[in-house]
Amino acid sequence: MAFPFLAFDLWTLGVVLLPVSLYYVLADLIALLWRQCFSPLRNLRGPPSPSLLLGNLREMYNQENTGLLYDWDATYGSTYAYKGFLGGSRLMTTDITAVTHILSHSYAYQKPDFVRDSLATMGTGYAGLLTTEGDVHRKQTPAFTAAHIASLTPIFWDKATELRDIWIQLAHDDSKRTSSIDVLTWLSRATLDVIGAAGFGYHFNALAGQSDELANAYHLIFTTAKRLQLRTILETWIPLLRIFRPHSKAMQQARGHLTRIGLRLIDERKTTMAAEVAVESNDKQQRPVSQKNPQCQDLLSILVQSNMASFASQRMTTSEVLCQITTFLIAGYETSSSALTWCLYALAKAPECQNALRDALRTISPESPTLHDDVAKLEYLDWVVRETLRLHAPVTWTMRVATEDDEIPVRRPFYDLNGQLNTVIKIAKHDIITIPIQAINKSKPIWGEDAHAFRPERWRNPPESSKAIQGLYSNTLTFLGGNRGCIGYRFALAEIKAFLFTLVRDLEFSIDPSVIIEKTFNMVARPVVKSDSTSGNNMPLSIRPASPIRVPHS
Repeated sequence: MAFPFLAFDLWTLGVVLLPVSLYYVLADLIALLWRQCFSPLRNLRGPPSPSLLLGNLREMYNQENTGLLYDWDATYGSTYAYKGFLGGSRLMTTDITAVTHILSHSYAYQKPDFVRDSLATMGTGYAGLLTTEGDVHRKQTPAFTAAHIASLTPIFWDKATELRDIWIQLAHDDSKRTSSIDVLTWLSRATLDVIGAAGFGYHFNALAGQSDELANAYHLIFTTAKRLQLRTILETWIPLLRIFRPHSKAMQQARGHLTRIGLRLIDERKTTMAAEVAVESNDKQQRPVSQKNPQCQDLLSILVQSNMASFASQRMTTSEVLCQITTFLIAGYETSSSALTWCLYALAKAPECQNALRDALRTISPESPTLHDDVAKLEYLDWVVRETLRLHAPVTWTMRVATEDDEIPVRRPFYDLNGQLNTVIKIAKHDIITIPIQAINKSKPIWGEDAHAFRPERWRNPPESSKAIQGLYSNTLTFLGGNRGCIGYRFALAEIKAFLFTLVRDLEFSIDPSVIIEKTFNMVARPVVKSDSTSGNNMPLSIRPASPIRVPHS
């Protein structure tokens, strides 16, 4: 039976809503253009814009492969402006004093709305550590103590050993020893297993080759994250358009899997912890759930404890806890596999450093009862990790938006378009700021003329100028700094060192000199073979068992 009045009403509704939608779209654009016209950043020098619509954004996407930022820094100095959407000026600064000011005032300089929206759409849609600001972020920040991370290290060693044994078997199966292994894929599987077990007590069994619906869901969401395209740019500055963002059926199913499995994990953990509290009460011990209990050592347990907190100000909602599952996957899985991949690449390109590291690793017995502490204190291994994270930061830049007018102090005064010397950067509310993490980590004025070279020995006596970088780790910006520094950096360092100890001690890595590796960016820097970029992200390294330890004759 037809309902013509229903069709008429829907048509009428569309006629009414269309002008309203256009009004909000135009209002957003007018507000944007007004802010851009009066931004003080328009007075800064900077590179010419190749596009009125997209500014310098397209060339920025490939900047690590082209050396674009290093050229701009050499031409325009440490403080300048590049162009964004519709010619809007964005601040770019490698000035350490300016960067320190921005990062240390993290509640005045927050992640832009479009960045937080992009991160949120990759997960359950709820706000998590990567997307929240202010008091909400403080409440969601769990404690990652050294003792807590030490309790998780058996997981690191188990998965590193499992991966080493797989690679040894693959090397033996390759009788001619000429083919390569995509180490990125294997390291991604291994770090996924680690964050699953250490984070949530969840076993992906990715190294064993088992298919898991949560792993598949997360892989789909991550690999289909938005890339630079016109629709993405328009959604950035016209929030109303996000309502019409296309969502594939597969993506909706993936998010459904994340939500369903996440809620199940939370409920299971609550049940276990409540039962333990009841047992302790019956025993009249009146103790809170102890992290010494092996079942309560993962990161999810900390979050669930917050969800069950007595005080409302300390309590996280179930939705907030749920979002952290995706947050920890993003922060603890892709970044760690990226860092390890680039480290093995750097060692493959520098065999003398690889041999020096292997000799240092072999001074420690894998059976040592203090293995975790011994490895943590190993000097040359620490140098290699520091140098890798300096040269190959998994996240190569970050963005902030000013929430108020400000004057940012600088170490190096700069000239503006009017030829005036400035000792501060004038910022207006809503101005966008780019902090080029990788460019600062590889800055020649800071690190010397060999700043782009892999040289672990530089950490024996780092340049005095590097001490001005107020980063969370090792006078670099790899883990950022301030209140929004990476809360999981100790976890990442312990995991990276455990894998390097296990893999490099027993295996040798090399790469075909004719293979040129470049970087692609989708949340993190991932490798791609330049001559075969259509094959996707991969890192082809040749692997063979390392020579046995040489025992000197008496």
